[in-house]
Amino acid sequence: MGAKIIDGKALAAQVKEKAAQDALALREQGVVPSLVVFLVGEDPASAVYVRGKAKDCAECNIEGEVVRLPADTTEADLLARIEAANSDDSIT
Repeated sequence: MGAKIIDGKALAAQVKEKAAQDALALREQGVVPSLVVFLVGEDPASAVYVRGKAKDCAECNIEGEVVRLPADTTEADLLARIEAANSDDSIT
């Protein structure tokens, strides 16, 4: 069996289109798809990744929020913020 070349950009576009359609269907049901991302510190690679997630959300009809926290944020504080986000019914 030969190798199959996968077009990653085309596949990503298909996945995003499906996600956008699904998000619109949810919105029609009164559910606003949303994502909260916590970025702790100033790691450049993490910042690039989070910017990408924010862009993906915008392209897929998903509300995106980035919560930036200082590098000295304690684990307990971060976990409390995550728990609060998980308990927030407006965040899906």
